[in-house]
Amino acid sequence: MRSFTFLELLSLAASGLAQSSPDILPVVSLISSQVPSQCSPGKSIGVSIDTTKITTNLSEVQFQTTGHGRTGGFANCDFKVELNSWSYGHRVAISGATIRGNANLSDGVKIDQFNTTAVFRLQHLNNFSPVTPPELTNLAMSTMLGELTSNEIGGSGIYDDDFVVPVSSPSEKVWSPCFQGSEGSGQDSTYIDFYVSASSSDATGEGSAKLSSGLTIDWDLVWEGCTPNSNSTYVGWGNERVENWQNCTYK
Repeated sequence: MRSFTFLELLSLAASGLAQSSPDILPVVSLISSQVPSQCSPGKSIGVSIDTTKITTNLSEVQFQTTGHGRTGGFANCDFKVELNSWSYGHRVAISGATIRGNANLSDGVKIDQFNTTAVFRLQHLNNFSPVTPPELTNLAMSTMLGELTSNEIGGSGIYDDDFVVPVSSPSEKVWSPCFQGSEGSGQDSTYIDFYVSASSSDATGEGSAKLSSGLTIDWDLVWEGCTPNSNSTYVGWGNERVENWQNCTYK
């Protein structure tokens, strides 16, 4: 039997930690939308999670202009998903995405650009034990994915078909904080802010663009094992940080 050197054992341990999959998956506890006319929680936003991806199904996202002298259309959904009960000792990043849908385009209209943005948000209640007014909440955020994807769909005559558009991976992974497993049940709340949009152009001003079943986006996930620091919760995490972001006074 081969024996391993100390450095090889360290390398194997690090590799196992880096490739660690979570024991449990986070639970969706709240969905809210900034554009209810395009995507409404409980009606036209579906969110599902497995170890490889988060799938968001936006069944009613639709282009707002359909010809009549106009030269372009825009469909978008800006929504937030609260996720709780993350697996202890893990962190996650978004490594890319895939956009799927079915388009009905007439008179040479084309879909020419998609925007897929995902921002991880951590809200930390400072004065938690005991909770004393005013409640002071810190905010930290990092953009995990922010891609504009050019892709010509249609553009000649009538187009009526499914489409699949791959979204490039970020230049480097942006990791979430290392989860302690108590998110959502104590002083820490975690969210992902999603922004999805599609743009169409109409050279003649006489065409129309329709997304037959909205848009479905698969957000690819990668996981990594990590060691939470219970003595300094999420200190230093986030590309953007706002101290005392929320000040709630009550009687």
